[in-house]
Amino acid sequence: MFKGSIVAIITPFTKDNKIDKKALFDLVEWHIENKSDAIVACGTTGESPTLSDEEKLEIIKICVEASKGRVPVIAGTGTYDTSKSFYLTKKAKELKASGCLVVVPYYNRPTQEGIFFHFKEIAKANLPIIAYHHPKRTGINVELLTFQRLSTIKNIVAVKEASGDLDFIYKLIEISSFPILSGDDSLTFPIMKRGGVGSISVVANVIPNVWKKFVSLLLEKNFKKATFLYKKYEKLVEAMTLETNPQCVKYALYLMKRCNSYIRLPLIKPKNEVKEKIKKALS
Repeated sequence: MFKGSIVAIITPFTKDNKIDKKALFDLVEWHIENKSDAIVACGTTGESPTLSDEEKLEIIKICVEASKGRVPVIAGTGTYDTSKSFYLTKKAKELKASGCLVVVPYYNRPTQEGIFFHFKEIAKANLPIIAYHHPKRTGINVELLTFQRLSTIKNIVAVKEASGDLDFIYKLIEISSFPILSGDDSLTFPIMKRGGVGSISVVANVIPNVWKKFVSLLLEKNFKKATFLYKKYEKLVEAMTLETNPQCVKYALYLMKRCNSYIRLPLIKPKNEVKEKIKKALS
């Protein structure tokens, strides 16, 4: 259902810490012009932990209206609270989002059984779900058996895999019916070579057209050309991870005059030496 080059879009802010609606609208239009296959709004790259529920719904609404049905808009609706996640997912459906990205509950660290029932409850909102597995951020690993159980829930249609554990990801691809989307730009090649169907990307914010070509080559199994293209932009991919995401990608977009560099605490602008590395990678 969801595949290809999917951008985890940043949330631009104004000087007074409000959502920069015009910049966001323009970013959506730019991604459509550059052939991104879908847009994730209010993901980690969109600074979702610092957004109020009202702001999240406003961002989803802007993205849906800007896209005008030309690309799917996937709403980041997952939280550590099942009830709130269900509410946001239901509202995202009302706003005409095409799907939602639901992270494994973080901080309260539920059991495997708790994870299963968390997703089962959210699925009742009847919106296609991409389950988001990122143990370094959530503090908990989803076991292979749990993924097999989750595959019995009708509305879960894919997994965004950001565990960084290739052995685990390869096993998941083997035993699961889920389409797997890479959640780590640097691992997109090996994940897709083993059967992954696309990427939910940070660097696609900066090079949407290039990343679309790269992912398309992987889907076509043209690994030689994909390798050549990736090596050309590898330093840029690395530069986006020099500090906590989205500090680096937002600064890169500021240098490209796509948005302001304002970012919400506790995140801050990159250190000066990191800024220089980002400038060099962009050049």
